[in-house]
Amino acid sequence: MPLSSTCPLEQRPALFLHQSGAQAPCGWTVGEERAAALAATLKAAPNVLVLEDDGIGPAAMEPAASIGAHLPGRTVLVRSYSTSYGPDLRIAVVGGPREVVERARVLRTFGTGWTSRILQDALAHLLTDDATTRQVRAAARRYGLRRTALATRLAAHGVPTANRDGLMLWVPVADETSALVTLAARGVTVSPGSRFCVAYSRPHVRIATSRLTEDPGALDETASLIALAAFASAGRMD
Repeated sequence: MPLSSTCPLEQRPALFLHQSGAQAPCGWTVGEERAAALAATLKAAPNVLVLEDDGIGPAAMEPAASIGAHLPGRTVLVRSYSTSYGPDLRIAVVGGPREVVERARVLRTFGTGWTSRILQDALAHLLTDDATTRQVRAAARRYGLRRTALATRLAAHGVPTANRDGLMLWVPVADETSALVTLAARGVTVSPGSRFCVAYSRPHVRIATSRLTEDPGALDETASLIALAAFASAGRMD
């Protein structure tokens, strides 16, 4: 949301939803200055609830600043632990104003879904276990090294990326379809950037980096292939 524009607020929205940390797919993290500026803008719309979506949790390298530090009575944080502690957990923790959290709890209680108490207890144990915490932090550092290793090699090929955190790279390409076809022809699957945007000025693809090889030679080859796809244009797919 541009800080200079109040136009979205003039439409009287009910909710401001944003990813404060390791935003997917760009890998940006909200800092203290940005959080304070957003809070100052949102103060003009007292009926707007702020929902912070943290989909990566402890797998992020950098802590994100929260709008809740400025608007505690209107900010709800939903933090998923499925990425950092295992997808089988399928669980998140919600924190925020008591009345808002209670409304969500009641609605869920009378719905068709529920959260397993066994999984809740399992997560509570993992979050308080020192050995598990160290392992998760070590994994986060390793994910960061893999992402950075590929980003550095892409930059050497003239393909810039700006991800600072997270488990992916947001790679600019000349033509989305050409890039997808070029990579698919070589057995590589990536996500089209158009899935993540309402509109954008330049096409991108999203590349997952968490399971990248750490072999330097294989990484060089991967970067060369991605660069080839990045420069492929419609009507000319190498």
